[in-house]
Amino acid sequence: MRRSKNSGFTLIELLVVIAIIAILIALLLPAVQQAREAARRSQCKNNMKQLGIAMHNYHDVFQMFPIASSVAPPVADGPRNRNMDKVHAWPWGMRILPYIDQAPLYNQLDVGSSSITIPTADLSVTTDFLTAQTPGSIESLLTTTIPVYLCPSATGKNVNHYQHNLGTMMYAMTSRFAVYPNTDNPLGISTADVLDGTSNTILMGEKALMEAPFVSIGATWASHRPAGSRIGIVHHTSAINTPFDGTRDAANNIYIENTPLDVTRAVIASAHTGGAHVLMADGAVRFVSENIQDDPSRSLIGNFLYSNLFQLEDGNTVGEF
Repeated sequence: MRRSKNSGFTLIELLVVIAIIAILIALLLPAVQQAREAARRSQCKNNMKQLGIAMHNYHDVFQMFPIASSVAPPVADGPRNRNMDKVHAWPWGMRILPYIDQAPLYNQLDVGSSSITIPTADLSVTTDFLTAQTPGSIESLLTTTIPVYLCPSATGKNVNHYQHNLGTMMYAMTSRFAVYPNTDNPLGISTADVLDGTSNTILMGEKALMEAPFVSIGATWASHRPAGSRIGIVHHTSAINTPFDGTRDAANNIYIENTPLDVTRAVIASAHTGGAHVLMADGAVRFVSENIQDDPSRSLIGNFLYSNLFQLEDGNTVGEF
């Protein structure tokens, strides 16, 4: 009588199959992650396009882009943003709400016709200026999640991942702060002010980093410090892709000034590999490489491509980037 042959797998064969499956998974996972990041990056770009449309719709109505924020006048012997008795913040993130399908929220906040009063604020305070002392009902409105303000690639508690551009410090855009209560004075820039061309001037950049010492801020789109930045606005540009405080690496960040205070004031930062998205004044969205040409000495003076992009009337040729 012939004995039947066992048709099952041997241990060696089973191990070989497992090894092959593991190799296939290892090969496929990076591709899957890359595909997901490509989709997130595409969504982020689309968000900025929507914000660009909103900015231009605002411009059509008011003949200027929205001002960065409105703040109280400086107190005696003190800089404008420190130790002030009150802060009246109606920043750009609030002003464009009707143009991003958030008119009900805009109306509930009664933007521009009243003020939000905050007690004395100092840069060392690790609490959001706007929401810390506001009534609960208002705070709930101010912390409303607005998807178009969020970069899908970014993590953390930011509720606004995009920031408005003030322009280089030496060639500052007039879209700075309006000093309360004169918030209707024309401090916002118009397309006619952008003498270098709207396609050559950055209007907005990504802001997907909560920097020290403000990691506990949790700032909102309603704050004059959106996304944890001191004012959420790019003052000027200088260095690119260096640790923001000298001790900790960040994602893919395009930095300004090499001092901790200046870095916490404003950076263009993203969770994307290789750089960050910027919105040009003509509404186009470009991806700026972290290796874009800039002044290696971090001086504010110089004809360098990255710095030129933040200046609206310096007369320098930008070219391709």
